[in-house]
Amino acid sequence: MAQLKAFWEWFSEYQEAYYHLRGFPEDEQAYYFNELDRQLKVYHPSLTYVLHSPKDRLEAELILTANGDPDGMLFAINLIDLAPTIPNWVFTALIQPKLTVGDIKNKDLEHYKFMEFDLHLSRVRWLPVDMNRETYKYEFVFHFIGLPYANPEIPYEKFIDYLYIILVDMFGELFVSQHIEMVYYDHLYPNDMDWYSLHQLREFLEEGYLD
Repeated sequence: MAQLKAFWEWFSEYQEAYYHLRGFPEDEQAYYFNELDRQLKVYHPSLTYVLHSPKDRLEAELILTANGDPDGMLFAINLIDLAPTIPNWVFTALIQPKLTVGDIKNKDLEHYKFMEFDLHLSRVRWLPVDMNRETYKYEFVFHFIGLPYANPEIPYEKFIDYLYIILVDMFGELFVSQHIEMVYYDHLYPNDMDWYSLHQLREFLEEGYLD
């Protein structure tokens, strides 16, 4: 407990610098980013952060995340539970969902602008592959319909990274960790298989089936 409080004592001392960080020169920003990362790694190697500087609002936000590592997420939650009240700051444990089913169904929703391509959520398809009978977590295979030809070929790992970005935006970091064991990407899209639209995934994860 005392060790966790030590982080907030350190952050409280430097919170004003982090609040105004986007206005600092790039080398100073890098120093403070690296120092925050170093402070968090003391508690768990998977622990990291997202820092939202104030723009149209007064509050800055520090989100502690563990990139899906369950053990690291426990540290993130425990740290946030001990967060002090600091004016103009919001502290959040884990990345929270930001997409609703309505957003996913909305064809006017802005595309995901990934490095190699833009992707509309209506072009994402999925199939359940397996379920772990001990953890009740699912494995899924996904496909992005109509991607343009890429040269050089996009590494498979990039597709997995992009899938996790979408899933965390849909469900939040904790829900993804609790319900999804593994995701795969298939470049092929066999028409004889019953692929599902992305907006149906929440119902399947919560109910275990689709009506």
